Formats: sequence, C-alpha cells, structure tokens
Amino acid sequence: MIPERALELRNAVVDGVLSAGEVLDETLAGIGKTDASLHAFLTVDEEHAREQVRELDRRRAAGEEPGPLWGVPFSVKDVFDTRGVRTTYGSRVYDHHVPDRDAELVHRIRRAGGILVGKTNTPEFAIYIRTVNDLQPETRNPWDPACTTGGSSGGAAASIAAGLTTIAVGSDGGGSIRVPAALCGCVGLLPSRGALPRTGGRIGTRRFSAGGPITLDARDAHVLYQVMAGPYAGDGLSRGLLPTGIRQPAGIPVTPRVRWIGDSGVPGADGEVVATAYEAAAGFAREGGGRLDESVPSLDSPRFSEAFYDMMQADRFSTGGEEIFRDEKANALLTDYGRHQFARGSAVTGAAYSAAVETQLKAVEHLERLLEGVDVVATPTVPFTAPRIPDGDLELPEDARRGFVAFTFLLNYTGFPAVTVPCGTVRSMPVGLQLIGRPGSEDVLMSYAATFQDRVFRLPLVPALSPSR
Repeated sequence: MIPERALELRNAVVDGVLSAGEVLDETLAGIGKTDASLHAFLTVDEEHAREQVRELDRRRAAGEEPGPLWGVPFSVKDVFDTRGVRTTYGSRVYDHHVPDRDAELVHRIRRAGGILVGKTNTPEFAIYIRTVNDLQPETRNPWDPACTTGGSSGGAAASIAAGLTTIAVGSDGGGSIRVPAALCGCVGLLPSRGALPRTGGRIGTRRFSAGGPITLDARDAHVLYQVMAGPYAGDGLSRGLLPTGIRQPAGIPVTPRVRWIGDSGVPGADGEVVATAYEAAAGFAREGGGRLDESVPSLDSPRFSEAFYDMMQADRFSTGGEEIFRDEKANALLTDYGRHQFARGSAVTGAAYSAAVETQLKAVEHLERLLEGVDVVATPTVPFTAPRIPDGDLELPEDARRGFVAFTFLLNYTGFPAVTVPCGTVRSMPVGLQLIGRPGSEDVLMSYAATFQDRVFRLPLVPALSPSR
C-alpha cells in the first residue's frame, strides 16, 4: 500500500522501498476502481505515465539526483496544456485537442520527477461553480455522492479526497481551488498574483486566475507550490516572487496574530459552519501562543463583486471567448452557461472595465487595512457544507456562485494569497478554514496550515468512495 502523503511516497521511491512502477500500478488501479462513479477524471493516460516511469529510471541511471516529487503521481486540471495528452478545457469545442507542449507549471512538476496520470474534470473553461459540463457526468463529492464538489477544480479536489493521487494541480479565478478543496476536505492554495507562471491554457483570466496545489497535507501542498513557483520569460505577469526549488520557510511569526472575520456580507451562511471555522481559528491562535482579533465585523465583499465580474467576464471574452462565441459551429457546442457568460462578457463596456480597475485599487486598500496589525486574516472558506446536486436545469452562473465565493473572490481580485485547510465537519461533511496573507507570504501561510494540521485539527475520516488505502 502506498503512503498517503506525497513526501513520504517520494522518499519511499528514492530509498527503494517502492518502485515508481509499483506506485503507478496502484494509483491506476485505484482510479479504475473508483472513478467510474466519482467522475473526477476527464482523461487517464496510462501509456504516457508508464513512459514517464521508464524516463525516471533512465535519468536515475544516468546519475541524476532525484527531484522533490520523484516518482509521485499527480493530476492536472484540464485547463492546462499537457504535451501529448488530451486537453479539453471542459468544452466540446476542444474535445479532441492534444497540445504539443506542456504548460510551464506542468513542465516543472515533470522536471521534479512527478508522473502525470491524467486530467481532472472542470466545468467548461472553468466558469461554473459546479464541476459539470457536456463531456461526462458531473463530478461527485467523495464524502457524499449526492453532493457537489463545487467548482471549478472539483475534479482535482474529488480525486485528492478519494485518495486517487496525493497531489493535484487546480486553478483558481474566484475560489476555484479553495471552494472545492473546502467542500471535499482538502488543503488548497491560491498563490499571490504572479507567483506562478500562468501559461498553456485558453480563455482564461490571467489577471485573477492562478494555478495552485490541492492536497490532503499542507506540507505536500507547500512542496508542490515551490516546485511550480518562480519567474518565466513566457509570462509577463510572472514576477517570480519565490525561486523554483525547495526551501524551508523562514521568518514565520511564532505567535500568530489572527484577525477573525466570520461575515462576508452575503446572506445564506450556515451558522454551525461559521462557528466551526471560528473555533478552529481561535484554536490556531491559542495553540500558537498568539491572539485572536474580532474587531472587523464583515469582509464586505458585495461592495466589490459587480466590478470583479465585469473584469473577469470581459477578460474571458477577450482571451478567446469572442472567437468561439462568434463562430456558429463552435457556439453550438457550448454549454448554456458558457454561452451565457460569453454574452455577458461581450456586453461589458470600456467605461465599465475602467471603473472596475479603479474599484480593484480600492479592494487592494481594503485588504491592506484588514491585515493591519495582524499576521493573517481567518474566515470560513465556504459558509456552508457541500449542497446536494439539484435536479433540473442549471442556474445562471452569477446566481449559482454567489454564496460559494462570498469569502474567496476578493483575493483573486486583489492578488493576495490564501490557503484553505480542513477544520472540522458539520453533519458529517467537511468545513474549511481560510487563512489570508499579504502578497508573497505563501511560506508563512503554508507553515501556518501545517501547524494547524499538527496541533489543532487533521481530518480523520475517509470519504465513502475512496479506495482502500
């Protein structure tokens, strides 16, 4: 049986306790056993995965030092290009698309010794809050198959929660890593804007969206993040806040000052979920010898939502959406929600976009004020547990996502990093605690997340659909 943590798994392979081939065999067997009912993967690529194992053997025989993810299977959300592997972006428009090169962050994981086993499910172009599209059935939550995973990285979160791999790459443009991670009981990191290269995809929102890790263990997420991070000449927004490679976090405040904000300003929160997240934040501050500040009554996110969505929808339209929307044949292949989003994007005026840029500056100032005098801001990640998947037609995207992203979208709008960590359960479903930091503070956030899992809470339950570990 393979270890449950990526770092343990890597060490077992490097030390010869397990071979990369044995690890891959068990990983593929678990996916085959579970995913027919989970629908976490859009594509599983056994052929290329086995070739990657042979390549690792060749590299090791040539004297190469094993990288930090050597022999560790991983998945990538199907919005990132993967060389030789079907990449659909969740859309029938690209059902048979096979890129000839990797997105840069995928290339970096492979270079570190990771073995790509497949592409996880996503709503079309990552623009819906449930992981549903016209390519395959909706992804199910491993904790309760009647419930949603959220979106848009729902396939990645479900695969991690079910134990199919130990690490996965998602993307987050308004909460798309953190929401499904919270609903599925995982750790999920939104990096600072520019910390990771955002290349090798289509119809994205590079101003707001970033790739990031989803794992069960915060230390695994930290290593995966550091493998992917760093400047890249092919991405003008990649500032390279952290170098590529692994390093230990430094300068972490040993007595964290935590500001708790339990109200987003959006109605519909579940009081028991909010209370669970509050107790977790208080426990984290107490265990670290710090303090909990409750002086800010609300995140006040509705003040910024309209401007955020104007920018996001216009960006999606301008980065490839218009070409599909105007093409009669391609348009006919779109989901109803995809077509609706592109129509909304086409209607955003230049004046509205300019106003949204000004509002963005105010949102940055707002986050800076919230972080004054503290090391981290803590909130619920999602103010309710995973809802049941409803029957019937899908809601309009703006109606469906409102409550889900109440605590998350503001971080994408401003470029601030945030991590969600499982902090308890309510009615047998996971609850997530979100920790928000200053730009460039990923090391601090991941150290806090690891400390939280060590000292306060580590989710002990195994979801109903997971294979035997």
